[in-house]
Amino acid sequence: MLKIDFLFLEFYIQKKYEQRVEEYFKIGKQSVSEWRKTKVIPPKRLLEFQFNEGTIDPKILFEKLYN
Repeated sequence: MLKIDFLFLEFYIQKKYEQRVEEYFKIGKQSVSEWRKTKVIPPKRLLEFQFNEGTIDPKILFEKLYN
């Protein structure tokens, strides 16, 4: 399974949807704060992101933003 950097995930969500991570996943700020500290995104949320976006490959996601 591919991994994705939290900062890239945050950037992607902000750029594509003009939302914060909390809004995208419909969770509290405290949860996301923990992700920032640990730099670990829970597998359940990665799967949710992958389902919504079709991939978690940073290269493909970057291309989606700029193509």
